[in-house]
Amino acid sequence: MKKISRIVFVLAAVILLSACTLRANEKIYVKAAELELVRLLPPPPAQDSGTTKKEIDEILGFQENRTDEMVKYAKADQEISIFRFSDIMGDKFTKENLPVTAEFFHNVTANASVISGPAKDFWKRPRPSVFDARVKPCVKVPSNAAYPSGHSTAGNLMAIILANMVPEKRAEIFDRGWAFAVNRIIGGVHYRSDSESGRIAATLIAEHMFENIDFMADYEKSKAEIRKALGYEEAVPAASGAESKK
Repeated sequence: MKKISRIVFVLAAVILLSACTLRANEKIYVKAAELELVRLLPPPPAQDSGTTKKEIDEILGFQENRTDEMVKYAKADQEISIFRFSDIMGDKFTKENLPVTAEFFHNVTANASVISGPAKDFWKRPRPSVFDARVKPCVKVPSNAAYPSGHSTAGNLMAIILANMVPEKRAEIFDRGWAFAVNRIIGGVHYRSDSESGRIAATLIAEHMFENIDFMADYEKSKAEIRKALGYEEAVPAASGAESKK
């Protein structure tokens, strides 16, 4: 019983600290207390497990075979931005052309960080290069824990939302979202299970966001801006949860 109380106390503390990191003008669509990933995600593989050994081997395999182009791509994807999707959305998909979209997705990814942060702090999985000195990352190693991957969470979350705005490119958008996750493995800063848990987290966060009335209002504004700028026909408004809530 004491152990359970201690876990609840730790979760409450890290959730509070994460909420304090938001800028004053950033919106929260889903509060960390409404979606506790520690209760929904499987724990990361043990560091001495066969799974982690295989994951390290995968990272070392990428390290040995990654090309200059792969390194460049991984480094570029360090930036968490919806406009990294411009390689599939076209040259009109820019911050300058889409200011409403820029602000909306900034809020989305900041919100995702608030939700994934407590899980990282709870599990404290060491980065691959911290655990195994053979791993030589080609991107900057973040100071926080590895599991779940914040880049995978953000990339896949942006993909889910953008694919609903522009279903004409659904497959390409989902592939691009997953590329954020793979690039973190190639870069040497995440295990595959970190990235896979990030994709699960993104799906959970998206489901909650689509039930939030404030999110849906901002979503529709961004969708209209994107579809107009890219020359798509006006879309039918997305259906939110039957009982949308703030």
